[in-house]
Amino acid sequence: MSAAGKAIAVIACRVFDTEIAAAAPDARHIVRRETFEMGLHDQPDVLRSRLREALARAESAPAVESVVLVYGLCGRALVGLGPKRCPLVVPRVHDCIGLLLGGHARHAACLQAEPGTYWYSPGWIRGRRAAGPERTAQLRNEYTRRFGPDEAEALLEMEREALAQHTRAGYTDHRLPGDDAQRREAGRCAQAQGWPLDHHAGDPALLRDLLHGPWDDARFLVVAPGQCIAQSVDARVMRAAPLPP
Repeated sequence: MSAAGKAIAVIACRVFDTEIAAAAPDARHIVRRETFEMGLHDQPDVLRSRLREALARAESAPAVESVVLVYGLCGRALVGLGPKRCPLVVPRVHDCIGLLLGGHARHAACLQAEPGTYWYSPGWIRGRRAAGPERTAQLRNEYTRRFGPDEAEALLEMEREALAQHTRAGYTDHRLPGDDAQRREAGRCAQAQGWPLDHHAGDPALLRDLLHGPWDDARFLVVAPGQCIAQSVDARVMRAAPLPP
């Protein structure tokens, strides 16, 4: 299947802002765009609700013929989402790193080789969502404001314990102009955590084809009206299932 000749709506995480701009600078077939803050991946139920509302808005636009989600499964946030009028297209990856690396197979191979890897990307650095000194300071201020200093330190200790499960960092990007500062910052953040940093060249083909087509079944799930996204416990990552009444 191909996007050629079809007007599409794009619903995306802001972690991909620069990559989408580079992959589709003059894409006239993209007639509608909506983005969401990257922190929503921490709240899969909230993200699912926001995406469902965005899908409804996209389908209500008469010009839209297909809807593209620039998301991975994201903690099962996409499970249950289904279109009513337009085909819904999503890449077969678990998260944004799989999309930046060019697909699930490469991401899985990286994790198998280095299972303790914590991943950085330009978008995560720009959004100040990646583990490092600034993120710790940001969390301390937020937790202190919401819960008080004692509870804040307890929550930060939980964060430190979660990060302690990682043994190294990986950084992946599409080598876009202007990303040098993010590469340097990833190195600084990894050093602060005591992690060696591995650089993994990004592969833009999956994102490019998501935005332009072709949508082959090996790399993309195309969900027809009346179906919804379900998790697949194999390399396909997702499958289509009947939409509940």
